[in-house]
Amino acid sequence: MNDIFIPLVLTSLGFITAFSAYRGIRRGGARFYTLEREAILRRARLTLTMSVLLFLAAISVLVYDRQPAGSEDAAAPGGSLDGLVTLTPTPFMEQFPPLATPTATPDPSIPTPTATPAICRAVVESVNGLILRDAPGGQQIDILPDGSILTLINSEPAVDVNGIIWRKVRPVIGDEGWVSAAFIIIGAPCE
Repeated sequence: MNDIFIPLVLTSLGFITAFSAYRGIRRGGARFYTLEREAILRRARLTLTMSVLLFLAAISVLVYDRQPAGSEDAAAPGGSLDGLVTLTPTPFMEQFPPLATPTATPDPSIPTPTATPAICRAVVESVNGLILRDAPGGQQIDILPDGSILTLINSEPAVDVNGIIWRKVRPVIGDEGWVSAAFIIIGAPCE
């Protein structure tokens, strides 16, 4: 009963001051001259402010009374609450957002990476064109004009037949075959 007595008194005083402010505003009607009306309205504003402050005081007293007992002691490090001693908190820096722990389990559905073979290019450099043959020193397939771009086929190594080194190539247009290495210029990474 004692916990609620002070808030009830403050609330009652708040209602009384609000009622007196209302009466003051009603009296400040057209019956009085302008200066008297302003003074009555000023007093009414003051009593309304007083009423609001009384209501706020009543609410704050209720909130203060509703706090649990001993909450101030438990918050302090080393204080006790219901016979339990609180420990001093140790500062801990937490990562935000939390980082996922990586796992090293390979996915069997993903193919393993293999080295991509380098594509070696060459350019024909001869006076009248270069003969493309079906085998080293074999039958003629085509004549490649000067400046033709060729792709070297690295799966077939260079072959030496009668003192001539032959390389297997694939022209941009046409069938693959063998050409004399003396009449082509091989690109820098494949030399």
